Order: sequence, then C-alpha cells, then structure tokens
Amino acid sequence: MNRAAAAIFLVIICSGCPKRIDFGPNGQITRAEELFRLTSAAQDRVATLQGDGKLRVESPQGSGTVSVYLAASRPGLLRVEMFDFFNRPIAVLVTDGQRFGLFQAQENKFYQGPATPRNLSRFLPISLPSQELVSIMLGKVPFIPAERMTLALDSREGLYVLTLHKDSVTQVLHIHPRYLLVTRSEVRGAPAYGLEYDHFKERGELVFPHEVKLVAPTSDTSLGLRYTDITLNESPDLTLFDLSAPEGVPVVEVDEGGQALPPVALPPTSPGS
Repeated sequence: MNRAAAAIFLVIICSGCPKRIDFGPNGQITRAEELFRLTSAAQDRVATLQGDGKLRVESPQGSGTVSVYLAASRPGLLRVEMFDFFNRPIAVLVTDGQRFGLFQAQENKFYQGPATPRNLSRFLPISLPSQELVSIMLGKVPFIPAERMTLALDSREGLYVLTLHKDSVTQVLHIHPRYLLVTRSEVRGAPAYGLEYDHFKERGELVFPHEVKLVAPTSDTSLGLRYTDITLNESPDLTLFDLSAPEGVPVVEVDEGGQALPPVALPPTSPGS
C-alpha cells in the first residue's frame, strides 16, 4: 500500500472514531447526582439579560422572523419589543410576573391584566408562566421533580445524557461535558415542550448559549431565539418594566382568561354635586 492510499485509509478509519471529549478541568463526572447538582448551579449564574436578537416563529397560525429587543430579570421581569423588517414597532410586551401590559401597534390598543399563560400567549404562540419564560431565555431549563436519575455518556455526540425519572415521566437532558450546561431537553410520558441550546460563548467567567429553540409538539409550534448583541448580569433598568400604557392609547382590561372586562360602572351622581 503506497503512502497516499494509506493516508486515505487512515482518514476513513478515523472519521468513524468518536472525537476525544473535553471534560474540562474537573475531568469526567460519573455520578448522576453530582452532574445534576453542578448543572443546576451552572444554570443559575445568569440572572439578567438585555439586548437585541432575532425571533423565529413557526406555528399553524403563521411563520416568520422578526427583530426583537429583550430585557429579562429573574424571577419574572420581562420586556420584549418586536420590530418588522423596516424596524417599525409591531408589539411590546411587559410583565412583572404578576400583571402584564401588551401594546399592539396595528390595533393601537394596550391590553393589561393578570400575567397568566393565556394572556401572555397573546404575544407569543405558547402558553407559559412568565417566570418559566424568563428562565428559558436566561438559559435555565426547568427540571421535573426527579425521584431518581441515571447517567450515560454519548461518546459519538460527545455529551452527557442525564435522565430524570418521576413515575412514568422522564426528562432526558443532553449536557455539555465542559460547560455542564444543557444543550437539549426532552420530556417523555407527558405533554411538554422540548428545548435546545446552541452557540455557547464564553463571556468572562460566564458561558451562555446564544441560540434557544423551544418546540411544542402538541401545538405544532416552535420558537427560535438568536441573541445578536446582549449584556448579562448587569443591574436591570426597572423603568423598562413599567406597566403604564403609552400616552393616548386606549386601554383594554382583560381577565385571567384573556376576556375583556366591562368598564367600571361609576356610582350615580348625588343631587347637588
């Protein structure tokens, strides 16, 4: 066998071999409970986010990509501004975790009421509590309350596979071996959404995913968020979460289910007033 043929043979053989996994300075983790603890801690390092991104929505109601400005702070402070291709405002959502305000530019109306999943779905085609939505945007995957957990290593993908078990429900977590952050989450045995995180970037002592994808199979809906220019863990500007309606815009008060409430009836005017 000549040298060229030998080189080609080695390339073919090695291409089928799993890559060497970088487990970071602490080496490979072999206990499920330890990996769960370390991953939980790694997820908690980012508490605030502010900046620009692109949001891709795919749903039965329609699909498209818009520019967004985002500000999020745990546990439930959130502001999302949507802009069209020409940078014209489409909508603005603000919530403090208890109440929400939603300005719809096309209708020129401001909706406000309890920050229920149903009301927040007026803005995004998914039904999630604001605290959960903020956590997902900050790179934190919600975990099922596990009764037990198992750990395996996917040597081909180069990822830990941590499985949480609760009765007949399991949550399969693919975890980055160096950063100890979740790259993919899938819940089986119960209606739930899946999560994918990608494009991890080191920002000083922090590591943060710059792409987030949420997939809701039951509603045939997916949301993809790509951060383009953001800051992390800066003191939040609380004025961004002001729930006041824009000046001159009609306000529509809605109940927990999203139904408009009738205007408050004023008492009859007393004689002589």
